[in-house]
Amino acid sequence: MSLPKKHNKETKRLLKEVPTDIIAQWLLEEGFYPEQYVMPPSFQVKKMELQDDPYFIVDTTGAQQKFDPERSELVNVSFPKSELTDRTFGIISPKIYHDIVWYLMNEWDLVIKTIFNPLNKIYSYSFPIPISKNNEGSLGHLRAGRMIYEFLEMAETALVAEAYNYKYILKTDIKNFYPSIYTHSIAWAIHTKEVIRKKGNRTDFVNFLGLKLDRLFQSANDGCTNGIAIGPAISDLTSEIILSSIDTASSKVIDTKGIDYIGVRFKDDYRFLCQSKQDANFIIKTIQKQMALFNLTLNESKSQIDELPEGLFREWTADYQPFSLRYKRKINYKRFENSLRGTLKVDKKYEGTGVVDRFLSELSTKDNNLKFDFKDNDLLKAISLLLLLKERRNKSFPQILGIIEKIIEENKDKVRTINKIKLILENLLNEKFKNIEDNQYDLIWLIYFVRSLELFPIVYPSKIKSPMITSLKSNRLDFFKPLPAEIKLFETIKSPGRNTDLLTHLDLFKKSDE
Repeated sequence: MSLPKKHNKETKRLLKEVPTDIIAQWLLEEGFYPEQYVMPPSFQVKKMELQDDPYFIVDTTGAQQKFDPERSELVNVSFPKSELTDRTFGIISPKIYHDIVWYLMNEWDLVIKTIFNPLNKIYSYSFPIPISKNNEGSLGHLRAGRMIYEFLEMAETALVAEAYNYKYILKTDIKNFYPSIYTHSIAWAIHTKEVIRKKGNRTDFVNFLGLKLDRLFQSANDGCTNGIAIGPAISDLTSEIILSSIDTASSKVIDTKGIDYIGVRFKDDYRFLCQSKQDANFIIKTIQKQMALFNLTLNESKSQIDELPEGLFREWTADYQPFSLRYKRKINYKRFENSLRGTLKVDKKYEGTGVVDRFLSELSTKDNNLKFDFKDNDLLKAISLLLLLKERRNKSFPQILGIIEKIIEENKDKVRTINKIKLILENLLNEKFKNIEDNQYDLIWLIYFVRSLELFPIVYPSKIKSPMITSLKSNRLDFFKPLPAEIKLFETIKSPGRNTDLLTHLDLFKKSDE
């Protein structure tokens, strides 16, 4: 049995050990908001439990069933992905989110059957619920932001171990995946398109889970049938349902040709080991045909076939290794600067990788203490360089603020240095306020950071449209109002020392002090 197949079987086994009430609670509490690097710690679920009944139920009183959940709009937060595009995360109305979880749990066996179809030979490494051998029957707090690094490494290790039996590796991914998901395809994935399109089935909400999920996701996005929110755990779970169905159909077709292959997937990212380019081409064409049936398409520019061992590893990891600070207990400024410069070179060569995140994570120990052995002037230079690094990878800004938070904490008796840091941040905040719409992501983190440490009074512009910024300004949730009494979605910012420190909130990588 291949390692990916073993991983798949073990994932299913561990999942079945976890009671559905624990899964539901994790989805409601840990999975409601997007991943940690998207939202500061104030945006966390303090109270949301699975109710005895959903908020929105199927109306069966008329001649035809009706299921019309109250429409809502996603609350979005974006950061620049490139000079021309943004990556936009969405927060789903809590009542709709609750009901998606409720209906999923109500037919959880069907969900597991769909995701872990025994005929599927393309094995997923991106099941979004954090099960673990170490805590069978319970769940951790890990979200996909951390899982992406651990599971990519796991999938890569599995492929390396199996590669000696193969000659080629095929890599591909799905173009613009989450915004391209057609909500009707959720029902197709669970029940098949043929069944759903039979006379009388299209509106049989009572008997078809997929139809209820379809309508709920539409209602969460103001009735839109194209695209689901990026970020919530139920979106990740729903994407697994859809792709597992596509993978199963693809596996069946590939098997008819007797092709020898091993296939793995992390979210929308595929890797296949195979024996020939002809086999690789057949596999990719098969997947593309199955994707098209779900209104999805592969990313041609990111599809490639390499002769092994080329393409087996993430190339940036080898190039970054000489600059890694992972096993350093302490680093002086010169070593820090050298590592940062090396990181920039690797990032320029391999755009869009996690090298910047890796570098930043290695500046602190597993206990989230900084490794810096710097002079006062070196601290200010380091802050300047870190803020410049943010321009290379926008999602790194929270990590950078987390490091600055530790610098302030560890040097609080150095008044002159702290005052200079405050001035740098105040100037940065005021500059960002000049264009709130384009700087919303940076601003929500900066405002939280300044308020949680009480660094200086914030002078807000008179007109602010962003509900996340107004929430942080007023220190209470300013969207999805009124909330049901049984739901609380905001943690007030407390006095310094009583808030979750950012490096703990953002802990993305395993660390070592060896």
